[in-house]
Amino acid sequence: MTRHPFRIRLRPGLLLALLLLLSLGGLWQLALNAADKIDEEVSILTGKMLEQDLLRQRKALSKSLSDYAVWNEMHTRINSDKPDMTWLAANLTGSIYQNLDIDLVLLVDPQDGVLYGLDKGVRSAAPDRILQLDTAQWQSLLRQADRYEPQPNMPGPSLLLRQNVSDSLSGQPQAVIYIVAIQRIVAETSPTPSQGRYLLFAKALDQHALQDMSQANSLPQLVLNFSPSHQHSSYLSLQNPQSKTLAYLEWDTRRPGDNMLQRLLPQSLLLLIAMLLLCGLILHFGYKQQQKSHLRSQRLEQQSKALQQLVAARHSDSQVLEEYLDDILPLLTYTLNVGRISIWKFSADQQSLICLAGVDATDSVRFSGDILTLAQHPLYFSAIREQRYLASDQPVQDERLASLCNHLAEREISALLDAGIMVGGLQHGIICAESRGVAHQWQQDEINFICSAADIIALVMESSARLQAEGELYRQFYYDRFTGLPNRSRLQMQLGELIQQRDNSSGRDKRPIGCLMLSLEGLANINELYGRDSGDQLIRLISERLENLARNGEMVARHADNRFAMLLLDDDELSLSRRTDTLHELLLQPVTLQEQQLFLRLSTGLSIYPYDTLHADELLEHAELALQMSRNDPGGNWVRFHPEMNENWRRRHRIQNDLRQVVARGELSLHYQPYISLKTGKVAGAEALVRWEHPELGRISPVDFIPQAEETGLINPIGAWVLAEAIRQAVQWRTRFLSQFVISVNVSLLQLEDARFAEMVASQLATHHLPAEALELEVTEGLALRNTPAIDSNLQKLRAQGIGIAIDDFGTGYASFSYLRRFPTEKLKIDKQFLDLVPDSIGGSNLVRMIVAMGHTLGASVTGEGIENIRQARFLAEHGGDYAQGYLISRPLNASDMERFLIETPILPLWDTH
Repeated sequence: MTRHPFRIRLRPGLLLALLLLLSLGGLWQLALNAADKIDEEVSILTGKMLEQDLLRQRKALSKSLSDYAVWNEMHTRINSDKPDMTWLAANLTGSIYQNLDIDLVLLVDPQDGVLYGLDKGVRSAAPDRILQLDTAQWQSLLRQADRYEPQPNMPGPSLLLRQNVSDSLSGQPQAVIYIVAIQRIVAETSPTPSQGRYLLFAKALDQHALQDMSQANSLPQLVLNFSPSHQHSSYLSLQNPQSKTLAYLEWDTRRPGDNMLQRLLPQSLLLLIAMLLLCGLILHFGYKQQQKSHLRSQRLEQQSKALQQLVAARHSDSQVLEEYLDDILPLLTYTLNVGRISIWKFSADQQSLICLAGVDATDSVRFSGDILTLAQHPLYFSAIREQRYLASDQPVQDERLASLCNHLAEREISALLDAGIMVGGLQHGIICAESRGVAHQWQQDEINFICSAADIIALVMESSARLQAEGELYRQFYYDRFTGLPNRSRLQMQLGELIQQRDNSSGRDKRPIGCLMLSLEGLANINELYGRDSGDQLIRLISERLENLARNGEMVARHADNRFAMLLLDDDELSLSRRTDTLHELLLQPVTLQEQQLFLRLSTGLSIYPYDTLHADELLEHAELALQMSRNDPGGNWVRFHPEMNENWRRRHRIQNDLRQVVARGELSLHYQPYISLKTGKVAGAEALVRWEHPELGRISPVDFIPQAEETGLINPIGAWVLAEAIRQAVQWRTRFLSQFVISVNVSLLQLEDARFAEMVASQLATHHLPAEALELEVTEGLALRNTPAIDSNLQKLRAQGIGIAIDDFGTGYASFSYLRRFPTEKLKIDKQFLDLVPDSIGGSNLVRMIVAMGHTLGASVTGEGIENIRQARFLAEHGGDYAQGYLISRPLNASDMERFLIETPILPLWDTH
């Protein structure tokens, strides 16, 4: 029996075809495995990217919230007993829905619940119904907010929240996931939270937000389900802070493996058609493809493990960045199978790259410190800035790397791969892989790996930078930059800790705590006389003295510009007082400044725990009150706090508050003290003196309220009222009694620092039709030290109008002959303390003669103040004085009494007829 030749020839072909089919099937299965592995990695990476996208949205929401919650005016308006809802509605409007993409805004009171709400930009009439949360959920939210310390420009906490809302069309309830940020409202200048209301921002993960996320992550569609539907290939569970799953983000991942399979399918069909002719080629190709897929799978697996190790290598946030980089460099070199790996960081000005760490695997040599500059390598810098990565298989021929040819040739670099390290959306540095020997064809998985490694390194760098920034913020918040001493906040913290230790302990630890407050007086004068640098040097010298005098456990702090505080520890109240005596004497020792010995003026106050108070804040306040009393002590002694000071402080605070309404309430009035001409004995004018009749405190002396008006800036409206009233009265008296009557008005230096002061005076004169020569403005000698450009300009404008300028209390301040020559005045008023000595004292009389002569030399008239007897008036007249003012002529009079005086007063007999 013979076999059919066709069958004989067909059988090997069938075997070959079967072998080819089996081979192709095996190769196809390998390709499927590789595709699935790639798809799995892509799914994982997409999930991570979505997590990062959600985290970015949460941070952005928290940042937007911080801009409103850490705000001085918001804190003042909303954290008061009765929040200013009108202000809130005007400043927290529906525009926040469009501009910041925020769906819900709630103002939450811990006790009263939701006080105000915006839902998609529309103010809700029932804000407490916007978020249907029970009491436990609200308490959890508020606790979440209180775990973070609010800071200006620093994001606070955020979380995910599931809420059922009514559909706007059907009215049916539907579940919504909100990104929620909540933060306590605090002031920018003192952001430490203590109490107050909370501000809540919420953004819904609606269809618009999901579409933005899918576009940002190159996904065809992103679906939010509240139970796993398994309708999509990948999902991400959304959890609240208690790790409870709220919903699922599901998507269909783009499958790069399918693209590979689509490329293989035509080739497989061609192989099937040409199975006999190309059998060997197909087998060879299948083997190569299997080997390539296997190697790629190995690389992906090795890269996945390496990425996990990169994360695990970060032991803690406190780990030094350089140590971390040194640990991971060998791992990166081994995973990429390259000769060199290095990490580079951009300089602050982005003009150079600095090598933080590097390793040469061939020689096992580590290196760092190399620098590449933009000026030397412009094309390379441009390339790494414009692209996420730079891959070059022939770097020597790459134009972008032309300036690096010498570097590449010396190290025999055949391939180069760089990936940017992005921190906060900005390029912070690069990771550079360099291969030696045979040219290396960079695979996409290798590119993806080095980019992922760069992202992990970026997170580590960001964490290190954050820790460094937090440390700097701590130093800025709790320490004075200029002296390096603890500031007021750190002092309060230390004092609170010491008091708490005393409260929780017994025996020797119950020892008292002294709070010493010191103020360097006259610092402004020192800055004017010697320059601000000298004043700064003096502040440093005082701080060094205090630190040298402090004992172990004590603290020295800078409490204000010229004020220091010192916490003293000793056995009893008497020991603390003796210690204060010693410190006060030592601190008063003169210092050498610009080769001159300078004697210090210090005001010092002391309060002691537990004798004066049991609370840290009150102990500081008591020390400040004692300091204020020390300023009034003529002997310059330090002052120990006593309870009566509180009453004085309350009265001073009451005066300061009531000063704001004193003009509107009509509580001010003017008294007038006339002065006479020493040539005729007749009245020449009067000085306007302001009086305050308080409805409850009675008459308040100008000595008490004028300094406070200057401190608070209220001197400007008060001074404007005094000027207008004095001018109005002077016009009447010039018309009815004395045509040459001159009115004198005291002016604060703060008024003269107002650039519009001269224009305001001119406006008042024009309004009341008073000639400029009928007005005289009196200033103190402190003008000699406050010759600012604004003051100089005002003085020139006033004198150009013809208004007279008089120096009050001349001889007691700082005015010098040279200053008066630069800024000539029309009148000098000799202080009473000099005229009290004449004519009986030869020295006093000579001093008065000298002042009169000096005034006349400068072209100014001279007035004697405080004239109480005829002998003083006659002495001043005999030696050329021009005017006399004092009780001899008249005490200050109200307007009606002043009119009677102008009618009835005879000419003063200045010349003795005997």
